Amino acid sequence: MFMALKRLDKPAWLLQYNGEDHNLRLRKNRKDLSIRLSQFFDHYLKGAPAPLWMTEGLPAVEKGRTLKYELAEEDSL
Repeated sequence: MFMALKRLDKPAWLLQYNGEDHNLRLRKNRKDLSIRLSQFFDHYLKGAPAPLWMTEGLPAVEKGRTLKYELAEEDSL
């Protein structure tokens, strides 16, 4: 699904949690997913500013160092 959306030049995000299968077991990962889903729907359904993880992405080298939950100054999506 992710690759199909990217090929169609649609906005898409891939959330990958190291050591986890399709169903998340670790509480910290479930909490992270819950926050990101809330931010995603707040942005697209309520018009809230997009968080940095949506506007800037989160490179693999930054995983674990930053979460980028902060909202972007200007909406770039």
